[in-house]
Amino acid sequence: MMRDGTTTPPRHDEAEDGAVDILELVDRLEELVGLGKRVPFSTRVMVEEEEFLALVDQLRVTVPNEIRQAQRVIKEREAIIGEAQHEAAKILEAARQQAEYIVSQQGVLNEARQRGEELLKQVELEHRRSMGQIDQYALQQFTRVEDAVQEGLHIIMAAVRDASAEMESAKRHVGQ
Repeated sequence: MMRDGTTTPPRHDEAEDGAVDILELVDRLEELVGLGKRVPFSTRVMVEEEEFLALVDQLRVTVPNEIRQAQRVIKEREAIIGEAQHEAAKILEAARQQAEYIVSQQGVLNEARQRGEELLKQVELEHRRSMGQIDQYALQQFTRVEDAVQEGLHIIMAAVRDASAEMESAKRHVGQ
């Protein structure tokens, strides 16, 4: 009941589920105290007992609802966070696996490239060595051929000298 004797009209600030917001109830309590009759020469206020107790009862009903809603929100938040962490872990694992694959693939390519370069160097060295051996063999053969030709020339020259000497000797004997 208000100071002028009328009662406070019912509020329509209730939530959809019929529960009144805690802050609204506190505001109504504060309003009740503001509208209450002051006791002369004191800081006390007289309020309508029935209206006060009705607000306290509504607070008793509303507070647990608010707590349940807050707990539900906290659980939903924890579930969302857990789901996000799980999804993040899956993404990280997939990224790690892909990085390992790329690194291993790059490692295989680098290994193959390095092995190919080593084989190429080895083949080039063998080629040079073979060419050197071929050159050396050819040089040896040319030296043998040259020696044989020189020996053949010496034999021919000796044969020519002997044949010349024989012809000279034969000419001398024929003319005598």
